[in-house]
Amino acid sequence: MKTQIKYIAAAIILTCLFGCSSESKQDKEGNDSAMVRNFLIDVTSLEGVESKTPIADFEKVARATADKIMDVTQSTINELITESANYKKCIIIAGDHTVVKIEDFSDCQKSTSWGACMPYAEGYIKKGDLVIQKDFMNNIIGRPDNQKRTAYLFK
Repeated sequence: MKTQIKYIAAAIILTCLFGCSSESKQDKEGNDSAMVRNFLIDVTSLEGVESKTPIADFEKVARATADKIMDVTQSTINELITESANYKKCIIIAGDHTVVKIEDFSDCQKSTSWGACMPYAEGYIKKGDLVIQKDFMNNIIGRPDNQKRTAYLFK
């Protein structure tokens, strides 16, 4: 009888331990995903992220949750703009210091350096603090160069 009670107690303890640990993993993933979901709704939500590297942290989650990822270069920008019109949201991250969300594809400005009509976007440049940006995308992500720029597309 005592042996059975020990086995039952051990089973209950193990169930609780495994159940609790997987639950907290789900909560963490849900909170991380919420950072991207909230940004897709309202870019100012990034200001509430408590991190010294909010854009780098955001990019890790975006990479894991995006429906499609594309490199952003001068030779791929027109394809990106065309392709991203088929998605609900498009986020572009430059380095670990700039993040923008395309807001309006119909409102664009011709960029000779990019060779494309760059859509209106909103986002942040990290200059110590996050500095809000609302402008045409080329004015936020800069001129084409060797800097790594990546687009994250969400359905």
